[in-house]
Amino acid sequence: MSFLNGSIHHQNPQTKDENALGPPAFVGGEHCGERIRGRDANPVVSALTEADYKALESRWIDRRLAERARLRRVDSLTGAEVIGRKSGNYAGILIPYFHPASDRVREYRLRRDQPDLEYDSAGNLKERQRYLSAPGRSNMLYLPPGVGQSFLRDPALTVVITEGEFKTLALWRAANHGTESGPRFLPVGVAGVYNWRGTI
Repeated sequence: MSFLNGSIHHQNPQTKDENALGPPAFVGGEHCGERIRGRDANPVVSALTEADYKALESRWIDRRLAERARLRRVDSLTGAEVIGRKSGNYAGILIPYFHPASDRVREYRLRRDQPDLEYDSAGNLKERQRYLSAPGRSNMLYLPPGVGQSFLRDPALTVVITEGEFKTLALWRAANHGTESGPRFLPVGVAGVYNWRGTI
């Protein structure tokens, strides 16, 4: 794992999906200017709705932080193109992953409004694939907007590891709440546990 570029290499980062558009080109930790469908193509997005902002606020992500994180709404066709899928409903919130201290987007993840449903072993209906990345992509660390390498290199700054981008953003707001001297800690997000399925 490299903390400075946010990459985590995992043998099976996302389980193969029957809806995938086909194998994407292998992309290394820095992506080196390679054009990847959806990431460099400036996907057509729209602003979050008032309902989106209200839902995010209930997670302790205010409007200002959501805008700094460049969370955007996409329709199903755009969402499917960005994450390389061909059938299903992929409308939702697009979450960009940035290089530290940069506006350059490394990758996108999608939080779907209407994920697939499946029955578990007990016969209960549950959501499946609420959050999606493009098939074959390495897991990456999610850093809040504006986090520079100075924070990542500071041995005195406590690192808090959490699951998911939205929890990371809420913790970043908490880390900076009521202080002007810098964050109390640095939250770092890992993708949901579904992305860690497989054999190491």
